[in-house]
Amino acid sequence: METAIFTVTKWEEQPVENNLSNFPINTAKVEYEIKGILEGKATLEYLLYYLDSNIEDAEKAKSKIAGFLHFEGHYDGQYGTFTACENGMFDNGTLDSPAQIINGTGELKKLIGSYNYHFLGHTSELVLDFELTK
Repeated sequence: METAIFTVTKWEEQPVENNLSNFPINTAKVEYEIKGILEGKATLEYLLYYLDSNIEDAEKAKSKIAGFLHFEGHYDGQYGTFTACENGMFDNGTLDSPAQIINGTGELKKLIGSYNYHFLGHTSELVLDFELTK
């Protein structure tokens, strides 16, 4: 297992449908800046189903999430892109959203594996279980 540090540089969230009551689904367009053994930019598209909301403190919300992450940059000195599928839960400031790589390009074409999130105070990590196959 390896880790990379990431910073959320963009978070734009809006309801899927404003006119429907009891339809607590939002979309989010997100960007991460990633540093470490994995270095580059990730763009994400999420669907969030809110189970519990706290308007005063969004980090205390609880939601089921699903989405795709598209990464462009370097992994262990190799350049390319990959796309991963995420599915999990955001609960009280913690994201548990295991992800699986589904496609890669360039020198990352043969990258396989998964990742998850780990938060320690202000530090946000991606915990990587990656392998570049031959």
